[in-house]
Amino acid sequence: MTKKINLENELKLMVALDLTEMDPILLGYVSFLCKVWNIEHLYFTHNIKKYKLYDLYDDFLEEGITVEDIVDRGLQKTIDKHYTSSVPHTVLITSDDYTESILSHLAEEYKIDVMVTGNKNELQGTGALSQKLVRMLDAHVLLVPEEAKHTMQNVLVPTDFSSGSAKCFPVASSLVERSGGKVEAIHVYSLPSFFFPYINTEKVIDKTKLHLKEKVKQFRKKYKLSEELPFRSFDREDMSVVEAIEFHAEKGDFDIIVVSARGGNNITSLFVGSVTNDLLIRNRRMPLLVIK
Repeated sequence: MTKKINLENELKLMVALDLTEMDPILLGYVSFLCKVWNIEHLYFTHNIKKYKLYDLYDDFLEEGITVEDIVDRGLQKTIDKHYTSSVPHTVLITSDDYTESILSHLAEEYKIDVMVTGNKNELQGTGALSQKLVRMLDAHVLLVPEEAKHTMQNVLVPTDFSSGSAKCFPVASSLVERSGGKVEAIHVYSLPSFFFPYINTEKVIDKTKLHLKEKVKQFRKKYKLSEELPFRSFDREDMSVVEAIEFHAEKGDFDIIVVSARGGNNITSLFVGSVTNDLLIRNRRMPLLVIK
């Protein structure tokens, strides 16, 4: 069972490395996390996709060198240079055609609490790996972009007032406990603009604000959230919900976004909430932590 992220728990993190320019970024960010989280052990892993290397195996074997040897040397060199924490670590090298499957297996075997992977502007592609990991893992998933800052002062939690999003607030509070930072909640809504030619726009806006104010009050009470936690309601207008969240995150200079893997629909863990799913495939300047 995945541990809750807080300062009392000692966490196990797995970091997916791929021998690209993203590795130093991930290693630097994980070194920073070791200062703000209680991390018991780190597992640096790399999966070799066999089907990409069939034509090379014979040459390596003739020289008495294996692909695993080469990968291990490359990883060790990068880790020695860019990993600066004293938290103990283990390097795991696997060979499997399906990276998400082997990572899921390793996460279960080593009882991983948080899977850390890169969110690359050019190399991430469709974000399919991140989507699959969120669906398959019992662990939380942390996506780190190329421009991630090593700070944890401002945490943004999008909420749809569901039980899933409520789980994000204790996590967000723990992230800023040592830094004395702040947590802010945002709820994105839309007004039924197609009615506007026929109804009083100001009355609709006022009624919506009153409704949201009551929703926030009930949400605080139900999940015992602090009265000091600021809630912002944001009319998305012509933007999508995800665009509105990212606009607010950029404008507010937030350091990380914390979301639930599931939204209001809790039918099955195989389905990722639509907003979270869209966030997984977006390019951001701040990390995204997906809570299971």
